[in-house]
Amino acid sequence: MKRSQVHSLAQEAMSLEPATIDALYGLEPVFEPGAGEPVGHAELGVFVELQCPYCGEAYGSMLDLTDASRVYIEDCQICCRPIEVGLEVDERGVLQRVETSRID
Repeated sequence: MKRSQVHSLAQEAMSLEPATIDALYGLEPVFEPGAGEPVGHAELGVFVELQCPYCGEAYGSMLDLTDASRVYIEDCQICCRPIEVGLEVDERGVLQRVETSRID
């Protein structure tokens, strides 16, 4: 195949809409968080920065918002000590507050 033919095919492929590519390969539509969601639609999860109450270091954590308000234990990614994480989620599933505290 000549270079010009490859370039032409590449340009054609890049101009296709994602839905066309999905249909061409028999793929299911992909859920894109934040793309075209109605106002008030809750997120499934959110990446937040937590601060360890033991070592004081901040680290990133993914929070699951599908299970409403709750308290759970998570190990600090820096010092590995157990941290109590409290989530407050409103009735629409939107994160309102996150708190970390020592277990001892």
